[in-house]
Amino acid sequence: MQDQTFSRLAFCVTLASWVAISCTPAESDSNNDGEGGGGGATATGSVSSTSVSSASGSGVATSSSVTTAAGTGGDNSGGSGGAEPTGTGTGGAGTGGWPEGAIPMGNAPVPSAGCGKATTLTSKEYTISSSGQNRVYYVDMPKNYDMNKPYRLFYTSHWIGSRYQDVKGQDFYFLKPQLEADGEQAIFVAPSSDGATWQEKDHALFDDIMALMNENVCYDTTRVFATGFSFGGMITYSLSTNHQAEIRAAVGIAPANYNIWLPEKTHKPIAWMHTTGMSDGTCPWVNNEGQKRGAKFIALEKAEDNGCTIPDNIPTSNGAYSCYDFKDCDPEHPTRVCTFGGGHTNIDGNPNWIPIESWKFFKQF
Repeated sequence: MQDQTFSRLAFCVTLASWVAISCTPAESDSNNDGEGGGGGATATGSVSSTSVSSASGSGVATSSSVTTAAGTGGDNSGGSGGAEPTGTGTGGAGTGGWPEGAIPMGNAPVPSAGCGKATTLTSKEYTISSSGQNRVYYVDMPKNYDMNKPYRLFYTSHWIGSRYQDVKGQDFYFLKPQLEADGEQAIFVAPSSDGATWQEKDHALFDDIMALMNENVCYDTTRVFATGFSFGGMITYSLSTNHQAEIRAAVGIAPANYNIWLPEKTHKPIAWMHTTGMSDGTCPWVNNEGQKRGAKFIALEKAEDNGCTIPDNIPTSNGAYSCYDFKDCDPEHPTRVCTFGGGHTNIDGNPNWIPIESWKFFKQF
């Protein structure tokens, strides 16, 4: 297991040299995809003990078969919800029931429309029509799936130049083993981009996939979580700025707030955590102080949106990892940032603390 962990770390170090374009400042407006849109890069490493399919900028999945799931997504408005916590969404993946997404900690599950119905979805690759394209995504279903149990659902986005296969190869950012160690199971969804980068259309992809999931599987609409590494962390951040009604909490792993398409931000609260290596030259803590580019400014934005007290300086660590929990945040919207003396990676330490802290953050809801 130790050799496997160091193999993964070596891959991430190698990966950093060619994913650097994902956070390199573009000369154009930072709201564009910038230099992250080249595509065509091929990953040669392995992220798990088994080989993963090579990544291609062509946007074509490398697995041997694709099964098409019927259905189209709802709009971005989410569910209408009821006046009581029992309200369920219609159209999008709406949570309903509480104003402004202020869902109390430890609330009773709110079942999706798919609860109580047999599902045809199993653990495999699917395609869906979204924004006029056939898009590929992977669904990982719990063993002995219970159609009457509202599971947590994780939406996991890959890094630049990779595919869903790479995220699956890492057991969905190593979260699945963390849940299983606690006797828990969840539904994991891992989409593939249509090229090397995540774009505006991938907001619609999220809506479309979640609308299909809402009708076809049983999950807790108040416990939809999002996470991703590097460019995956950036699309996670992007989604968190206007999908607070659909996403309960999000964890960005080495994210940046530039060179990614950003919608008009609603600044509604959302539970948020992210990790940044203080030696990360790819998605740094501070890229440009004056332009507020860098992971530091994601933390400050989320803390402000969540009603937290903003310290004069956010405590950071250049050694062993340290997590800072912002003070006085809305009770429903904890806000945390974890820093460490490493580079651009989602693997640090033995055991790897990043999925451990991510799961600790997610499971409090």
